[in-house]
Formats: sequence, structure tokens, C-alpha cells
Amino acid sequence: MGQRAATTLAARASERRHIRLSYSSINTYETCPAKFKFQFEDRVPRSPSPALSFGDSLHRALHLFHNRPVPVAPSLEELHDMLEAVWVAEGFSSESEETMYREHGRQVLAQYHRESEATYKIPAALEHRFTIDVEGVEIAGVIDRMDRIPGGGYEIIDYKTNRRLPPQARIDTDLQLSVYHLAAKEVWGIEPERLTLYYLLPGQRMTTARTAADVDELRRRIGVVAERVAAGKFEPRQNPLCDWCEYQSLCPLFRHREDKREADPAPRMTEMVDEWISLKRTAREVYRRFDELNPMINAFADEHGYRRLFGTDGAAIDRRVQHITSPIEEKVRAILEPLGLWDSVLSIDTAKLNALIESRTLSPDVEDALLASREEVRTQHALYLREAERVKR
Repeated sequence: MGQRAATTLAARASERRHIRLSYSSINTYETCPAKFKFQFEDRVPRSPSPALSFGDSLHRALHLFHNRPVPVAPSLEELHDMLEAVWVAEGFSSESEETMYREHGRQVLAQYHRESEATYKIPAALEHRFTIDVEGVEIAGVIDRMDRIPGGGYEIIDYKTNRRLPPQARIDTDLQLSVYHLAAKEVWGIEPERLTLYYLLPGQRMTTARTAADVDELRRRIGVVAERVAAGKFEPRQNPLCDWCEYQSLCPLFRHREDKREADPAPRMTEMVDEWISLKRTAREVYRRFDELNPMINAFADEHGYRRLFGTDGAAIDRRVQHITSPIEEKVRAILEPLGLWDSVLSIDTAKLNALIESRTLSPDVEDALLASREEVRTQHALYLREAERVKR
């Protein structure tokens, strides 16, 4: 390794050592770097919500439920008393809403009690806080529970209050479980055989495991996020959660809307935007109807052998055969390479390159190099219609 490369790596390691991350902050950055900045760098206060208070209350009650010196489960009545003792009464819009959530919590815990009473045992670890070093980055977190598996081995369990179960493929790549797997290895020197997300509302477990390759990928992801944070890259990223984000008033993506709330800076431009949206909606309906009519017209023409179909005013639809082919790369290369012409047909897929740059999965140096490598004759912005924002619940 050259001196310059070694110096660069040392500088990166030094920058990382000042960064403290968690599963939540890494996940937030990968979703939207701007939200990461507002939440973890600027520490903008967050408003409490019923969902957060509900989930926190259930976690606290289950901690008390399992935190016993003997392997005998508390009664259901005791578990309900535990919920009352740790209930988080913040963020509810009314007393009736809070009562509804509390009663739902009692039902969820009753189901949990039925499913766990017979197999109740003392956990190997409970609400264990950890801090580990990963490639010079400090990673912190809390493991809800770790159990010994009969016959040997360990299972890490994390409680979730989502209403819907995700697909198994998402569990198999879940970032939080990967972090917990690595933490167990670093803290206790064990590799858990099972990693489980316990979905309390449907009362179902979803279990997975991690391989050495998965851990290597986790280390890479942590390193990329740490480098981007150290480089101050906090650009907003459009994603499906934007309409529910509590930082909209600070986000550049919503700045025009916020400016309009104060006083519309350009009413005439608002009129043009409204016109564009109206035309886009009309065009969308037109092309949707095209998509409905095309297969019916083609099926009719095929059935009757028509090559041209006429309307009532004399206009017609021509049906012309189109042969769409794509070259087989190996065969084309075999033909052109001996002639020294292969390089002349190579091209960069600009759309894929831009998508890769915008994915936030590249280190800052690589991203900057790719940005600098693009020779752009002109810059333009594509326009897409977005419907009115959904009402936050």
C-alpha cells in the first residue's frame, strides 16, 4: 500500500472514531440523510405520538414480565398491573384515545401471556445495552432479550408492534438483527443461532440467521454511512415515508410549500403549477385508456385478420409489425473485438449510473469521482405528478 493510500485510510479511521451510530440512525440515514441530520445531528425535538408511547409501554411491561429470579411466569393480572405501572401517557389526542390504546395493550399482553406462560424461563440477557467498535465506528444499541435454546445455542428476540408482518426476505436482510448478531459476537463471543422479531399484535415470530458474508456486508454498510456522515452529506432523499415525516417544515423538498404558507411568493407561478397538474392528470387518464383499448383492438384485428381498422369519420388505425431485438453481447463482441471496434459500441447507461449515485451506498470519494466523471452537455429536470399529500394519522 502506498503512503498516500495509507494516509487516506488513517484519516478516514480518525473521522469515524468521532461518530456514534445505532441501528436506528443507520436505518434513518439510508432512508433519508436529511432526516438523519435533523434527528441525530441537530437533535430537533420530536413530538410524542400514540404509536410510540404504545410501543414503549409494551416494551417496558415485557421487561418487567421477564425480569424475575425464578422461572415461573407472573400471572396475567400481574402482567396487566405491570402495564399500568409503566404506561407512557404522552402523545394521545384525548382521554378516550389513550383508553383505547391501553385496552388494546391489555389484549396484546393477554395473548402474549397465553403463548409464553408454559415455556417461561429466565433469559440469558434482558434489555442489554451494548457499545461495540465496528471499523472505527462506535455502534450502540439495546437487545430486548436473549434466550438459551434447549440443546444449546442462543436466540436473540426483539419485540415489534407493527400490525402487518413483512415478507421473510426482509427479515433475512433486516439491519437491526444483523447489528444484534454482530453485537452478540463482540460482547459475549457467541454467534446466535436464531434472530427473531416477535410481532406482538399478530402474535407471531419471524426468525432468521446471519452468515459471515452477512456480517461483512453489515460492516461495509456501517463504513459507508460513517464516511458520508463525516463528509457532511445530508441531502434529502425522496422516499415513501416523506408524507409522514415530522421534519417537513425543515426539509428542502417541502420548502416551496412552507414559503406559500407564509405568503405565496409567486401567485402566477402557482397558477401555472395548477395548470400543469391538471394537464398531467388528463394525460394520465388518456394513456390509461390507451392501455385498455390497445389489447382489445389488437385481439379483434387478429381474430378477423384486419390490418387496418376504420373509425366513423374515415380515420384509421394502422397495425404495423415491429420486431424489437437486442444484440447478444458475447456474439457482437466476438465479431467486433478482432476488428478493434468493440470499444466504439460500448456505452454507459446514464439512468443506472445516476440511480447508483443517488442510492447513498457509495463512499464519498467514489461518489465524488463518479459525479466528476459525468460529462453533461446540459442539465434538465423531469417533471412528475404527485397527488395531494395523505393526511397524517
